Amino acid sequence: MRAIVTCECCGHRQTVARAIRKPESFYLVCHDCERSLRIEVTAEDISAAQASGARSATTAA
Repeated sequence: MRAIVTCECCGHRQTVARAIRKPESFYLVCHDCERSLRIEVTAEDISAAQASGARSATTAA
């Protein structure tokens, strides 16, 4: 799964550069305002992304 994060301070959106394969939390620095953001990825987030990817694959076929 890839994540797109929106900074709560300035609204800048950026993509997390690495794949996320399991529930975890980590910190990311906003490229615009340099604020430190805590990212929390849950098992539900990963399941939803996998289901969305499966729907996209069947729609494209």
